[in-house]
This record gives sequence, structure tokens and C-alpha cells, in this order.
Amino acid sequence: MLQAVRLTAANADRALEDAESTVRLGVLLAKQGQLNPDNAEALERFTLAVLSAHQNVSWVSYGSSTDHFLGAKRDDRGNIFANHSFPVGSRIRLEEDRIFPDGSREAIRRVDDHGYRPTQRPYFQAAVAKRDLVWTEPYEFYAGGGLGITCAAPLLDAKGNVRGVFTVDFLLDRLAGTLEDLRVSKHGRVFIATGQGTILVGRRGSGASRAEVIDAELASATLRRAAAEQQTTFEFEQQGTRYLGRAVPMTVGDLTWLVEVVVPERDYTQQIDAEARVALGLGILALVVAAAGGVAVARWIASPLRELADVARRIRHGQLDVTIAPRSRDEIGVLARAMGDMVHALRDRDFVRETFGRYVSPELAERALRDRGALRLGGEVREVAMLMSDLRGFTELSEQLGPAAMIDLLNRYLARMTPVIVQHAGTIDEFIGDAIFVLFGAPFSGPDDAERAVRCAWAMQQALAAFDEENQAQGLPRLAMGIGLHLGPVVAGNIGSPERLKYGVVGPAVNMVSRIQTLTAGGEVLLSDDLLSRVSSFVTVTPGRVERVKGAREPVTVHCLLAVKDPA
Repeated sequence: MLQAVRLTAANADRALEDAESTVRLGVLLAKQGQLNPDNAEALERFTLAVLSAHQNVSWVSYGSSTDHFLGAKRDDRGNIFANHSFPVGSRIRLEEDRIFPDGSREAIRRVDDHGYRPTQRPYFQAAVAKRDLVWTEPYEFYAGGGLGITCAAPLLDAKGNVRGVFTVDFLLDRLAGTLEDLRVSKHGRVFIATGQGTILVGRRGSGASRAEVIDAELASATLRRAAAEQQTTFEFEQQGTRYLGRAVPMTVGDLTWLVEVVVPERDYTQQIDAEARVALGLGILALVVAAAGGVAVARWIASPLRELADVARRIRHGQLDVTIAPRSRDEIGVLARAMGDMVHALRDRDFVRETFGRYVSPELAERALRDRGALRLGGEVREVAMLMSDLRGFTELSEQLGPAAMIDLLNRYLARMTPVIVQHAGTIDEFIGDAIFVLFGAPFSGPDDAERAVRCAWAMQQALAAFDEENQAQGLPRLAMGIGLHLGPVVAGNIGSPERLKYGVVGPAVNMVSRIQTLTAGGEVLLSDDLLSRVSSFVTVTPGRVERVKGAREPVTVHCLLAVKDPA
């Protein structure tokens, strides 16, 4: 009971702390100049991002002292809406749109005089009065959705005046999921109630069902015996049934709630009686087992063979973590030892394939292990789409952070880029410091090599943007990456000596993609004319610009990638 009540309180505290952190985040970003509270678009992006990140939140909003209001809400079906109201003369105009997962929107409501003024709402007035974070009393949520609660924090200007209030609203019923998973006993119940005995989280509905009436009576009886300031253990009788109870107080801002566990005493005595019956049954079962022992002894010879057959079936399904321990020195023992050696050899083969695949592409590793001829020196001419990325200002950043921090940042960056490349079936030829050289079309080619190269470059820039957000939250600098793309003939194959091989590509096209990459600025993706001719149907680029690059007789025309259409 104590574990259940503490777990419930901890989960509720965690949800409420998340709401407080979110509200304070809006105030902090506004004070740091990263969020302009007068910019409706910026506020909408912020509220939608917070709502998407916290699935238990129903509303995220900001109301200004001039009665401008912008919020994002989630309905009971999971649909997201952006809500914006603002004064027009003496009226309040409302514009509400539904936001779809792909970012598109649909107008839902347009009301010329909605009448909603944030400055007149209790949460706004409470935040103004306290000038700090405040929680409202529980209230009936909009559209009859159940009890809700609001966390609000004021945004103050340099003179200490309230510019506006950030809020987070959520249904208390969404905390009920934790309670539904708790099984204190067969008929035990867990509640979260106010100091006045109102059930906030628990079985709620019309209030007319027998189960709800019993819950309300139990919560009221518990409240009369529980202290609001300390953990309490108690017993009481209600309608002829004796109950055991535990209560733990929890604070929500200036509010005091109680987390209560109530269990009928008979639940525990019934369990003891049931265990006694189980003990009797086990005694009878022991007699049956003793009688069956003679039959088991007669069949012990067939048991090892059945075990080996079961192991063989598991090996056939790829389960190589089996352990085979020979129990004798006869023919069955010899078979068991042979199967053990076979499993060990299969595990070694998988280890070699997995380890080899970390140094080269998994396809190349599989080909080398399957075909001994794949390790011969030499190559072949093939057309390959190539991608080369490089971080801008990496050397200066290394001097600022120091070796240890820089290596950690670089490894995290490469760990973020590698899955994107693998997802687009690219072959990482090598990591050159902070640069990445990727092939599309070698060692295996396909009709969409150029398309995969462009989509990979676009996805890498998007992945870096998300990575930069994480770094900035940790106080680390943002990274900027330039990517060059080119398509051309190369010689692809094994390069090196019989003692040390490396699969790679050589040729003027390799030098060209490197030169194009040096022309990029941070965040840019530059395409050559040769590559653009293959992907022009689904990309948007800038007009070509002519550049002279080192090592090329003729100037090269490059285009900056602006957008990529989604695949059909």
C-alpha cells in the first residue's frame, strides 16, 4: 500500500513538475530574447512544439496584458488546434485552425466577437497578483471534459509590470493511467483528492453508478482520518466492511492534495486462506509426482535426445545463445559436443560479420564473407553519385572546446548522421575528421542512386538542425555543415596491397565533389549540373552559378538546393 501511494504521488509530481518547467521555459525564452511574445508566428511555433512534446498536456497558451491570446490545444481524439484571438476595436476576434501532422492547416472557426479576454480570467489575475508561478484550483474543463488544472507564470518587463502570462492546462483524468495500472489488491482503490474530499483522479463519471458512490464514500471516510500534513496509516469500517488505509500529502503550488490507498481487510485474509488451500493442493500434487517418478525414470534415456532435438530447432531459427553441456561420454555425449562446437562456430561467424560491418558497409562485408574473390585487388568503371559533407569552423571550435569535449561532440554528430545515411542506402566510404564521404552506386548500384543522394543530403541538414537544438539546450555551440553532391564516372574497387585492402573510388569526379563541397556555406547543399539533370523533377534549386575550382580546366556550374518534394 505504501509503495502504491508513493508511486502515485511521484508520478503526479512528475507530471506537474513538467507543466511548471514548460511554463517557466516560455518566460525564460522571452527574457533571453529567443521568443518574441509580440510575434504571433513565433508564439504559435512555441506552443505547438510544447504541445507535441507533452502528450498529457491539453492546452499551451500565452495571454498578453492587451488581451491578445495565442494557444495550442489537443482534443480527446488527439487533434491539434491553433487558437488566436485579438482585439479589433471593442470586440475580440477569434481565428482557430486545425494543424495536421504534415504542417498543413484548415480553418475551423472565425468569430468576430468571441469575448475571451485573458486579463479577465482567474489564472491571469492570480499570476498578476502573485507575480510568480501559480496553480489554479481544479475546475470543470472546457466542453465538459472532466476536471482540469492550470499552471500559469507571468512575464514581467524591466519595470516589473506584467506583459503577459504563459499557461499550461491539462485534464487530471490523464493522470488516471498510472492508477489503472496499480493493483494494490483485488478490491483496493487509489485516489487523489483535494483537502475538501473531492476526487480529482480516480473513478469518475456521472456519479450515479454504485462503484462511483462507494468510491466517494471511501474518499470521504479516508479524509476524516488522514492528516493533510503528514503520512497517515489508519483503519475504519464503512457499511459493514473493515478497511485499511494509507494517505500521503502532496503539494501543488499553494494547494494541498492527498494521495489515498484504501483496501478491504478481507482482501488480505482471503489471500492467506487461498495460500493455505494452495499448500494443501501442493501436498497432494507431491504424492502424484512421487507416483509418477517411476515412469519418469523409465524414460530418462529418451530425455537427452529430446533436449538435443529442441536445441536443434532453436538453432534452425537463429537462436545461437544456447548452451549445450554433454552429460555422458557415450554416443549422445559425442553428438552434444559436436553440436556445441557447431554453435560456437556459428557465433564466431556472426561476430566476424558484425565487426567487419562496422568498418565497411554491411553489404560489402556480407559480399566479402560470401565470395573470397571479392578481396582481389582491382576495380571497375561505374557511374556513382557522391556526397561529401564538412563542418564549418570546426578547427576554431576544437580550440575552444578542447580535445576531450570536441571528440565527444564529433562522435555524437557522426552517430546522428550515420543512421540517416544508412536509411538512404548510402555507403560510407570514410570519415575524414569531421568530413563524411558517401557513395551511392558503389559497391552496388541502383536506378535511384542520384535521388537517394539528394534526399540523404536534405535529411542530414534536417538531422543536424535537431542535433543543434539538443546541443544548445546543453549549452554547447551550434554546428554548421556544408554538403557537395556530384555524379560522374569513377574507378571503384579494392585499393591497397594484399596485406591491407580498402574499398574505395578514384577519379576526377571524386576531386570534383570535394571542390564543390568547399564552395558551400554552413547549411547549404550544392549540386553539380551532372547530378541536377537526374533529379530536376523533384527538387527546387537556385539558378546556376559558375565557379572555378582547383584542378579543373573548365569552370563548374553549381546550384543551391532549396527544397525536395516528398516521395510519391
